[in-house]
Amino acid sequence: MYESEDALAQLKYRVVQAVKLLDGLQTENRDLKEEIQKLRKDLEGAKGNKSTENRVIKQLKSDRLKIRSRVEKILQEVDALEESQEP
Repeated sequence: MYESEDALAQLKYRVVQAVKLLDGLQTENRDLKEEIQKLRKDLEGAKGNKSTENRVIKQLKSDRLKIRSRVEKILQEVDALEESQEP
């Protein structure tokens, strides 16, 4: 009779430990899911920022080319003026 009571006590102990482990794992799983959602949101924000940065870079390159073209045109005009004023 004592053996069956010991066996039941051990079984109860194991069940209690299993329940505690399960609770801990469920809490950890929930925390990890929340972290995944946060990271996904951060990733989407980073993708949006990168897209914006790419657009700004393209615009700056375009502006640089326009300015270069204008400067070259002005230099050509200055050269033409200098040539026309030479004796």
